Amino acid sequence: MGGDFRSSPEFAEAESFYSALFGLRGHVFAARSSCGHASADAVFFIGQSFEDDLKAAPVSRLYKIARGEAAPERLNDVETRQIRLSPDGQVLAVACAGSGASVDRIELLAGGQGIAVADVPGRIEQIDWSPDGQRLLMVVAGTGADLAGIHGGYAQKQKTDTPAWLPEVSWGEGDDLWRRIWLWDLEGEPTAVTSAPVNIWEASWCGPDSIAAVTSGDHGEGSWYAAKLSLIDAKSGSAKLLHTPRDQIGVPRGSPGGARIAFIQAFCSDRGLVAGQLSVLDPVNGEVAVVPTGSIDITSIEWRSATSLHLSGIRGHQTVVADYDISSATLTELWSSTELTCGEWAPSAVPMGTAGSLFVGEAYDRAPILAEVVGGELREIVSLAAPGALSTMSGLGKAEPFSWSAPDGLEIQGWIVRSPVADGPTPLLVDVHGGPISSHRNRWMGRTRAAPLLVSRGWTIFFPNPRGSTGRGDAFARAVQGDMGGADADDILSGIDALVQKGLVDPGRVAITGTSYGGFMSAWLPTRSDRFAAAIPISPVGDWYSQHRTTQIPEFDALMLESSPWEEGGAYFTRSPAFYRQLNSVPTLVMAGGIDKSTPPGQALECHFAALRSGSPSALATYPNAGHSLRGYPEYIDTAARIVWWLDSYVGGSSTAKV
Repeated sequence: MGGDFRSSPEFAEAESFYSALFGLRGHVFAARSSCGHASADAVFFIGQSFEDDLKAAPVSRLYKIARGEAAPERLNDVETRQIRLSPDGQVLAVACAGSGASVDRIELLAGGQGIAVADVPGRIEQIDWSPDGQRLLMVVAGTGADLAGIHGGYAQKQKTDTPAWLPEVSWGEGDDLWRRIWLWDLEGEPTAVTSAPVNIWEASWCGPDSIAAVTSGDHGEGSWYAAKLSLIDAKSGSAKLLHTPRDQIGVPRGSPGGARIAFIQAFCSDRGLVAGQLSVLDPVNGEVAVVPTGSIDITSIEWRSATSLHLSGIRGHQTVVADYDISSATLTELWSSTELTCGEWAPSAVPMGTAGSLFVGEAYDRAPILAEVVGGELREIVSLAAPGALSTMSGLGKAEPFSWSAPDGLEIQGWIVRSPVADGPTPLLVDVHGGPISSHRNRWMGRTRAAPLLVSRGWTIFFPNPRGSTGRGDAFARAVQGDMGGADADDILSGIDALVQKGLVDPGRVAITGTSYGGFMSAWLPTRSDRFAAAIPISPVGDWYSQHRTTQIPEFDALMLESSPWEEGGAYFTRSPAFYRQLNSVPTLVMAGGIDKSTPPGQALECHFAALRSGSPSALATYPNAGHSLRGYPEYIDTAARIVWWLDSYVGGSSTAKV
């Protein structure tokens, strides 16, 4: 396996397969940030497409689709970040990349025509209309701010004309590292309202003159773990502390009149992935009420009216969309499904009219659709399936819910995918999700790295949701704290045992992979069990000591390990794969991004070094321009091809393959 893998049959197969799924050359294959108004027939969304082939990343563009139309209409040709309809549904705000490398642009569209435009220095990460529709709020990241792990986990950099040999100098400070609130009155120029030392992670209007915001006193990515809920004065920018959570908070949403602030409180591992308790705060007296939501871990919130909240979330294997009425304290479930999920990183939906819901749905065997729920019924507005996608997906199985008992008797859940013609035990790939506070859902096969390629070869794919995963309540998520790599590892191993006992899996042909936390577990589990015939850690952690000193989020490992990175022993030693990897010889392929600041590439090097010293065949692939979890293109195709080659060579094929 050399550095250039493009001439291999595995690369050609992966490229051909995903090209058919995505459609290429402008076909919009996925969507996010949908919005619409009950009084209008058209729905807007941000669609993704490959402009040519898979050699460059997909682009994000603004689209419109009217009910009954066969295909969406593209409305712009610039990288689009966020969209939001005005309260009356007449004006669409569009945040997109500007003409310069350090400038983003906000545009207003009405009746299909541009009516106003303004530039903002930095990257627009969120927009929100004032209740009267007269002003726009923007959360803008400085040009040097780090991106969250789910968005690549790297530092933004500006192009310069200086010599390439000049060093990068970091002081850990700078005006371009902060996130701020900017306001625009739809005329003139936007104005920054907040400034250092207040860092804004998320924000929304709370009445006409105040802003609810998740804030911290430092710009560092790790400071998010101790962020608080604040009320920002829209004129002066002054911040008033409202609530200091026990754990983490996200998705603040102020009611139109400013009487309440809804938000989510949860034990979290990643900024941008907050799933937990719906909470409602009175900004006058500061009282916080935790709302019972019927075992649903809430992941998105929008106000439908002054007293009604529109929600989506996870409940076990189910994705759920619901409304909560503040006045009557009543939760009304609008839609739930194991056959379909919605949302990009977590379930997400927006309200339509007095009782409807709009979202982008998908399943492992169903390409993304733009859909609405009306009267409890799901209606497909448009399918984004490429012309050849249906035939390409045929015969590659579907995601089926799977449950088993952990060694301590706790029920654990997950998903399995098998070929419909599978008969008897098959080789197994265990794919561990990131986080650990996240979960596998019934997501489209186009978002799964190499899984459908392996199913076509007769493999079973196991997507476990061990303790620490979302969708099972606060106690289940919190169970991983102080024990990451302990009981959660046993959950996964017992899931493999259950599949073997059911006669679905060949016990001698089990492999494991995953990214981020899943990368750590892919390196860690082979030290705990001799079950594995191959391991493929992606963006892993090998040494928690060095991870703490090099990552952008040292608060993460301190939170999860509940130990000290400044002392000998403890979890920083006992849960580091690189210190135990020599115990078992397992063929190991390690892959990492060269600019990853969440799990820096040195962690992958430590995993590779330890694997070699165990006597294992081991290869290390570091992609120089890639960030966390290797989600970019063409890296994604290359990693999928290498996974197939590695597993064919060391599990499904000859054990004498040469690296």
